[in-house]
Amino acid sequence: MENYVANVIPHLQQWWPVCVRLAYLLGVVFAVVSLAQAVSQKQRFNRSLAVWSFFCAVLLLNLPTLMDSLSMTVFNQTSEQSLSYSPPSSPGSVYIQFAVYCIATVGVIGIARGVCLMRDTPNQPMQLSRGIVHLFGGVTAVNLVTFLRGIGATIGGDVQTYIAKIIG
Repeated sequence: MENYVANVIPHLQQWWPVCVRLAYLLGVVFAVVSLAQAVSQKQRFNRSLAVWSFFCAVLLLNLPTLMDSLSMTVFNQTSEQSLSYSPPSSPGSVYIQFAVYCIATVGVIGIARGVCLMRDTPNQPMQLSRGIVHLFGGVTAVNLVTFLRGIGATIGGDVQTYIAKIIG
């Protein structure tokens, strides 16, 4: 079973660029839609939706930079360092690496979803807070190892020992 999981890990890492490229594509679509809304005569009294769409398009077109800036702000570590995690060699380390990579992939998707949720802020004001929660949840998922090490250092004792044994 461990060999199967070890074979899946390199293929899982190949999905991160795909997620980033999909965010680029979505950013281009949002940019075109926002420019169409800005020049539309139907939307002339509601330009805030066009502004928010353009803002989200810019963030999606710069997703790796957004991930790096949020990671540096919250965890003082670039997202590239977080996405290149390798656990210490121990029994079951392949499963831990697989779980960390799966959670990091969900985090990248969560960051893009947070930006997309923020786009609907003019129509639904609650979307801004939901988008911000998705952004920081995604950053936490991408930086899971650093987050767990911080929790272990904060609580200390047995928790810190267990986290150090599990993730290194």
